[in-house]
Amino acid sequence: MDLLKIKPLQAIACSRYFPIAPQIFMLLVYVALFAGSVCVSYEPKIAPYLGNTNLESQLVWNIWWPVVLVLAALIGHVWCSVCPLELVNSLAGKIGLKLRAPRILRSGWIVTALFAFILFGAVGYFGVRSAPRYMSFYLASILSLAFLSGLIWEKRSFCSYMCPLGSIIGMYSCIAAFEWRADKSTACAECETKDCVAKKNQYKLIGHSCTSYLHPAKIPNNRECLLCTHCMKACPSSNFRFSLRLPFADFFTKLRLKYSEMAMLLLLIGFVNGNWKGLAVFILIPLFFCLLVSWKSPRAMLNAFMVLLIPITAAAHMLHAFRGIIWNWPVYKYNFMDPIGIHTATKLVEKTLVIDRGGMSSAWNLYGDMTGLLYGIAFVACVAIIVKSPLTEKIGKTGKFFLILSAAAYIASFYIKVKW
Repeated sequence: MDLLKIKPLQAIACSRYFPIAPQIFMLLVYVALFAGSVCVSYEPKIAPYLGNTNLESQLVWNIWWPVVLVLAALIGHVWCSVCPLELVNSLAGKIGLKLRAPRILRSGWIVTALFAFILFGAVGYFGVRSAPRYMSFYLASILSLAFLSGLIWEKRSFCSYMCPLGSIIGMYSCIAAFEWRADKSTACAECETKDCVAKKNQYKLIGHSCTSYLHPAKIPNNRECLLCTHCMKACPSSNFRFSLRLPFADFFTKLRLKYSEMAMLLLLIGFVNGNWKGLAVFILIPLFFCLLVSWKSPRAMLNAFMVLLIPITAAAHMLHAFRGIIWNWPVYKYNFMDPIGIHTATKLVEKTLVIDRGGMSSAWNLYGDMTGLLYGIAFVACVAIIVKSPLTEKIGKTGKFFLILSAAAYIASFYIKVKW
């Protein structure tokens, strides 16, 4: 089913104002978030509460973040299509040096290192999630990095090699039930201009050729396509479709992860699980046994093992975010009454204000039902992938059995939450 046959969606995809207009709007929101948090000073004693009582922090970490995760798993790179950082990076690229990205940047280890810094430095040490002023510095740093990388390297260098969120969305988008693809292969074969890949069109503002290093006529999976629709605007025959498909479809192809992406995934798992010591028990030990029984094809086993972690991690990540929304639901009214959040946080510290979280039993019951449903879907998908996917064609029955046990152990880790 081609959704572009629905006239409103077709009008959006073909419009010269998409995605430019949404990106400009989101850039204004980005600037407003910076302006609203840069001047917020506070006493250290209220820091544990300020991340929830400050409106900007609440919007960024507890509302926008869950929405992006859900959209990634359902639709794909839809956030990337309207991201203001992509706009800044692309505009800087028009006037920049357009140098080829160095090998270390293309390897993926830079984005993994940046994600590690965000987890342990920005979030863990500086507290960007609880300190609005530090969050503003973080927003300014990311925007500056997107601009500077565009000035130096060719194409969409920040999105392709530096953005941790884009890398996470790329993994989760393999689950999505939608895909952007060329429609008729004959039209692509007969096309003489090849505008969707032509170098001369790379830096056009509207209808540029793909800057994600993809051949739009042969997109292999959802991991890199940003749903920007520029390739369709460049195509003389608009030979593209946005179609429904079976969820998890990309996992039934020869999906391969680089070692840097595997390291990124391990960092993500540690963050979502919240138990770094338990990571060894529920991930590394099962991996050891899987490799042990598949010693003749260790690379295939390692790749299959890590790929299978993606749907379970996505389910856990969405549940983690949903839990945060439920927990903070009674706080939202205080966010609008006191957007800065300092007075509310001070009252919470002085215990002159108590957040009433009663009456949330229905939401928590829904959360419990969602937990069983999402983990159940993830486990069934993993079993189907193990049995049917080309990912495991070089792995014997014993290896596949251990892969199933490993997926079950990983899901169990989120229920057990062992404190080491």
